[in-house]
Amino acid sequence: MKILLIKQTSLGDLIHSTLALEAIKQKWPDAEIHFMVDRSCAFAVENNPLIDRFYYFDKVGFKKKYKQNKLHIFNIMADVWTILSEIRQTKFDLAIDLQGIERSAFFLYFCRAKQKFTKGWKPFMKGFKNANKDDHALTELRGTLKLAEIDAEESFPKIYVHEPSAATLQKKLPDNLKVALKDKEQKVILISPYTSWKTKDVQIETWIKAAALIHQKEPNSQFVFCATPDKYDELEDSLGKALKGREELSPKVINFAGKTNIQELLNLIQQSDLVLASEGATGHMASALDTPLSVIFGPTKPSRVGPWGNKATVIQSKEADCLGCYQRKCDNWICMNSIEKQIAEEGLKLL
Repeated sequence: MKILLIKQTSLGDLIHSTLALEAIKQKWPDAEIHFMVDRSCAFAVENNPLIDRFYYFDKVGFKKKYKQNKLHIFNIMADVWTILSEIRQTKFDLAIDLQGIERSAFFLYFCRAKQKFTKGWKPFMKGFKNANKDDHALTELRGTLKLAEIDAEESFPKIYVHEPSAATLQKKLPDNLKVALKDKEQKVILISPYTSWKTKDVQIETWIKAAALIHQKEPNSQFVFCATPDKYDELEDSLGKALKGREELSPKVINFAGKTNIQELLNLIQQSDLVLASEGATGHMASALDTPLSVIFGPTKPSRVGPWGNKATVIQSKEADCLGCYQRKCDNWICMNSIEKQIAEEGLKLL
């Protein structure tokens, strides 16, 4: 049994799609699974032992080429044809597009497979689309797999960590954090404040207020703020302002933005006692690693993209009446106001 799964982007959705791997192997233990993924998100599946072969799309690289010179469109078309030719070398028993957009459907249409299914609706394809827009993304994936008679109701997303990166992470950790990760009496709390939408970001001052409340109950806690390298200076400035007058807490707060590669970050998430995150990729990673997690939701809906598992909780403002607005710009931002007590309470419960 040879199966092709197509799921190029985005990161959170790609992590969701890993539930298909477990479900397929339960139905067909000897299945040979081929997986098409975008290079920018490949880390989420590259260490998965259930995948036998990868095909790589390069959305970022193609966009960069096109911006440099629009005539590069011919080179891009040639690259896409090369990828398709590679896929067509194998005749699959089953192919499933778990993304359901045009550039993923292209490969589904032209791959060689006896049966083809897609998420959503595409001409001449059998597909599945949630009747209820608020249904969780996992529900839509499970429904798509069900078209191929694959039962994924008891399957959940899972990330496999790149073990050698634990050693490289160790070299980058400050001494106090190395001790905290080994000491059962100390608690390491990873905080992910930034997302791809400004309106989903919880302000640094709010995170520090929540950390202070947690620190009162758990004085041996260490708070590690993680973000991309471009956020380091902004985070450093914001932390400096928020920590003024908090001499006891200040030594327990670490700006670790840009200090890890993505595999090292996954290792750090796995080793942490708790992850607190604005709604974004870090929450999906923590859920897939089964790390205790609390995610703050404002403009997006937890019913659609919330964390899963019995170690995950959701926090939403009790004051805002505009939750789930899906606005990327906002002048009020009231959904992120006065939530530090909720964050601290949920964090302490999980600890």
